[in-house]
Amino acid sequence: MPDDGGCAFAYDPDIPTGHNAVLWRPEVFPGVLLLTAAASGFATASFSAASIGPVFDDRADAESREIAIRDSSGELYVSLRHDEAGSRPAILLPLDDMIEPRLDVAVSLVRRLCQKHVDLLPASLRLTPLQKARLIQLLHTFDILRDGGAPRDVASEVLNSDQARLPSVEWKDSAARRKATRLIQDAKVLVERGYLKLLRGD
Repeated sequence: MPDDGGCAFAYDPDIPTGHNAVLWRPEVFPGVLLLTAAASGFATASFSAASIGPVFDDRADAESREIAIRDSSGELYVSLRHDEAGSRPAILLPLDDMIEPRLDVAVSLVRRLCQKHVDLLPASLRLTPLQKARLIQLLHTFDILRDGGAPRDVASEVLNSDQARLPSVEWKDSAARRKATRLIQDAKVLVERGYLKLLRGD
């Protein structure tokens, strides 16, 4: 929680941005698979991220080791939460309201480890090209608003609409104005924690 030293963001803002993976908090994104150490007595094989897919980020801190794996089907994030999670791994599945997508991700991991050709993430956690294009529009819209822009600017820069240059009377009833207004509303919702629904696959 923010008032006891925690972070209110789904992504830790203290981590520098760059070409590394975005490491989402597992509490908000079921695409982060948690590994812990198996109880004694289980004959587990060691965990090898490279056997699942290409590793494009691997970092560790005092609390965990975070591995990001990416291929053409998407990205999988594995968080090792125990010193022996790599040598005798067990999947940790919190019984929260995201248990079903967490289970789907866990099954994908197991199938990959068994050399089966499956997607890294279930379909519900992958963005379609149409969704990606819409998100780009929304973020562009929010940037315009943040810089003091108005619906006409959104219509011109995001929608590439000639209607943005209409006189006030015609602009008021134009389709571009209605679309720009909707983009503005949706952009605000997205940035004000609406993106969490995307992470959850809702």
